Amino acid sequence: MTRGTARKRWGIGISTVVLSGCGAAGGDSGEPASASYGLTTLVPAVAEAVAAEDYVHLGIGDHRGRGEVQVDLSWEDGTHEFRAITGDEPGEFLEFRRVGGRVYVGGEATGEQWTYMRDDDPRALGEEPGFDAGASPVLLSLDVPGDYEALVDAVDEVDDAGEEEVGGVATTHYVLTVDSAAWLDALPEHSLHREVEVADELQLDLWIDEESRPVRLEYTGTGNTDQVRVDYTNWDGSLAVVEPEGAEPVGSEAS
Repeated sequence: MTRGTARKRWGIGISTVVLSGCGAAGGDSGEPASASYGLTTLVPAVAEAVAAEDYVHLGIGDHRGRGEVQVDLSWEDGTHEFRAITGDEPGEFLEFRRVGGRVYVGGEATGEQWTYMRDDDPRALGEEPGFDAGASPVLLSLDVPGDYEALVDAVDEVDDAGEEEVGGVATTHYVLTVDSAAWLDALPEHSLHREVEVADELQLDLWIDEESRPVRLEYTGTGNTDQVRVDYTNWDGSLAVVEPEGAEPVGSEAS
């Protein structure tokens, strides 16, 4: 990506999340990582565990384990903030920050020139025809508690695939059969999970820790290269997003 392209589009798209390839999960840990759940108990327990948190780090990529988007996400006291970095190569990294009711875009890909708009601006939300908001609408739609609340009534089958270690964390691996329409229809229009075409019956792999919090989520879309992996780490962390100095508003009027 050239700097000119980054400025023109105000940010790259989220399409880098969906890539080809596959990867294996970790090996057996030997000890149960969590209570064993079934059809009616798994997702409600995960949703409850996530609702009790207010921060997580997301690595959003493909089954090869390469995180194409790294996001620190906080929803403490109902205030949503994030710091996200996209890109594959040095010099192409583009950063998004949500803080103080604004979304900022800048970083290496823009020569450290930052711009911003309000986080409820129709342009940032992808609602203004002719304006390419890039990844902004998807990032603004990130809602980990909401993802799992929406999933509660969409699961048709749950299989316990045993204990595995994922990224150094002892987990229990579950394979879920999901009514994709029921799940996706309950999510926001620009949700990450609505960016991928999936079958009506979706197989979703979910690894949870001993506190029933997600560690990894994987599924494959209908296209040959449509694969999604979301890694959840640092649940006990915190986030302090700083407004970039010298940022300019997008357009002729300050937002």
